[in-house]
Parts: sequence; structure tokens; C-alpha cells
Amino acid sequence: MAKVFVDTWAWLAILNRQDSRHSQAKAVMQRLQQDRNKLVTSEFVLFELADALSSPAIRQQTVGFVQTLRKNPLVEIVPLSADLGEQAWQLYAARPDKEWGVTDCTSFVIMGAQNIKQAFTADHHFSQAGFQIIH
Repeated sequence: MAKVFVDTWAWLAILNRQDSRHSQAKAVMQRLQQDRNKLVTSEFVLFELADALSSPAIRQQTVGFVQTLRKNPLVEIVPLSADLGEQAWQLYAARPDKEWGVTDCTSFVIMGAQNIKQAFTADHHFSQAGFQIIH
């Protein structure tokens, strides 16, 4: 079973019907699930998702979506840890030439540790870091 990292961009595009890439993101997710890929994401990504979808009008939908992800056996959510935070911070500090955010850096550390080559995202930072983008 291949692993694919799912970034905030993908979750947002799937949830937001007004997103210009909503249909495309849903089709990619359907294909990944049909192929029984293991979907890997992180608590950092889910925090970023919740921050983006914190409006009272959609807050309950966001909570429900994350709870559904937590129950899905095909989704692995990498938990917060001091070690992951430290490794991400070291990568962030080591790359002053990039605009990578700390959440991006946590994703790159996770992908490296789990030997994940592909990310479901449109964020070009992933390709800068040497990963293949699926979108």
C-alpha cells in the first residue's frame, strides 16, 4: 500500500465547494481511496485546516470532518510531538532561502521519515523540497 501525504490545500479544496479546484480535488481523493493508498496527514495540517475554517458558520462542519478523518482506517494522522517540532524548526532555520512555513517543514520531516514521495497538494513548496505533487 503506497502512502501519500495530504496537505492542508487538499483538505480545503475538498471541503470548499466554491474552490476552483474542488471537483479536481474530489476526483483525486476518490482515485487515491479506490487505489487503497494510505493517506498520511498531521495534527499540524489539521490545525491549519481548522484555522482556515474557523468561522462560526462552518465550524461544526469542520469539527465533524476532522472527527471523520480520525475514524478512517486509511488515514494516518501523525501526532504532535516535541521531537517533530524540533526537527521541523531545524529545517525551517536551515533554509533561509525558502518561504516554507513551519507546518510545511513538519510535513517534509514526516514525509522523509516515512519515505513518502508524493503529496496531494498544489503547494509548490513540496516540489521545492523534492517531493512529487499530486493535484
